[in-house]
Amino acid sequence: MANKTTLLRSDSIRVLYQSLQKPLRLHEPYVALSDFDARCMLILYKHTAIFGCWSSLNIIFGVLGMCLGSGFWYYWWLMNFVWGIINFVIVMAFFEHIAESRFQQGNAMSRRQTQWHIEKMMLLNIGTDLVYPFVGLLLREHSFVPGVLHPDIWLGFGWAVVVQGVFLFIQDVIAYRLHLKNHHNASAFITL
Repeated sequence: MANKTTLLRSDSIRVLYQSLQKPLRLHEPYVALSDFDARCMLILYKHTAIFGCWSSLNIIFGVLGMCLGSGFWYYWWLMNFVWGIINFVIVMAFFEHIAESRFQQGNAMSRRQTQWHIEKMMLLNIGTDLVYPFVGLLLREHSFVPGVLHPDIWLGFGWAVVVQGVFLFIQDVIAYRLHLKNHHNASAFITL
């Protein structure tokens, strides 16, 4: 079982890397429902791959920053490192979820339900992404309270949360718009 998991994870990284290199081709005509499926999956894979790269960069630079930084910068990199770990776990779980073949099964109605599911999940993500910068700014402001213990922690964590939230918001909005465009382009095949 452990070997299967290891192979799946190394294969997952390869698939995600390859998906970054493939063009979306949303401007090309759709001639079948399979065109919608292929582009939908590619958008999901690209979204996951970019998120995985962001997570990996946060982990790598977080470790380096914690080794070299102090004060504000140490806590900034510590929070980014923690976000990187959490996000990487999410990336792997999300990849396993989208790799299931059920996304491409059934008739046009089931494809439409899949599209609604994706749209709702993307809107939920965008909503939570909007909360992060405000929480980060609250943490930052808390660092300026007179007599607060360890203001560098609050300041470093606050700015890190702001940056994470802004990145996630931009990424999720772009992915959401790509899914809407894909759905619009395939409307002849998946309308009710």
